[in-house]
Amino acid sequence: MINPSDIPGIGLFDMDKASIETFGPVVHLDRNGFLYCTRGRIDLALNERVYEIRTGDIYIYPPFSHTYIHEISDDLQCVVGVADFDFVLPVINQVSNARNQVFILENPCISLDGRQRVRIGELIAAVRNREAEAGEYTAAAHGDTVYRQLLSALGQAVCYEIMQAYFSSRPIRPLPQERKDRIFQQFLISLHRNFRVHREVAFYAGQQCLTPRYFSTVVREKTGRSALRWITATVVAEAKKMGHAFRARSTASRIRRMLRRLRPKEEIAVRSSGSLMLLICTSPLPKTT
Repeated sequence: MINPSDIPGIGLFDMDKASIETFGPVVHLDRNGFLYCTRGRIDLALNERVYEIRTGDIYIYPPFSHTYIHEISDDLQCVVGVADFDFVLPVINQVSNARNQVFILENPCISLDGRQRVRIGELIAAVRNREAEAGEYTAAAHGDTVYRQLLSALGQAVCYEIMQAYFSSRPIRPLPQERKDRIFQQFLISLHRNFRVHREVAFYAGQQCLTPRYFSTVVREKTGRSALRWITATVVAEAKKMGHAFRARSTASRIRRMLRRLRPKEEIAVRSSGSLMLLICTSPLPKTT
């Protein structure tokens, strides 16, 4: 399973529901990226707009943006690609202007037709095949330099193919949102900004001038999970992502008690290694969908 903090400058990854959830409820990277859904469904939000990504759809991730993960189907399978801004910018500038680029930022999703799926799938397979043959090239004289240029060219080809698909397709429009959707969206934004300090449902309810009871009812209605469970999942995901060590046993105990309130019949095990205490759940973590 990939650790978000270990993502390299350029790469392709096969991901499922469990690996996506390691990011927590918010994805924030300093690189360009895309998510190509090959099975299942994932709902993502950008700039307070929610997009339903289904099989054959692509979501283009703008660098430094905050993409909020709303819901993930259990059978999700997707390919995630990331690339440094310096790698992608020359490609984008070759085929689009500033107006096009702003349009992409505001409309980041497309649906691929059958031929587009085949072409993009073939390029992704070509990149992986070359990666698997790395040893054969790097052992030869100048092989490493040629190999890196070859992978770079294939990566650019993937970018160009996605751009071609984008400009020949009709972007997916955001899902309509009612007031309760906006309550939940504002909760996610606030949670990402404040969870390190504020972990009480009352705080987030008060920000929207709502009672904690009504606020929690809305969150559960829209997501199937309580506001407290969202808060707890965010704290745990951040701890895992940063490799955070719970140095004091009392801190680990507080987290353990919090999780036990959510799952009274499930065991929480804490294993210590030297001065580090890692929180390990014997059953799945609270879902971040």
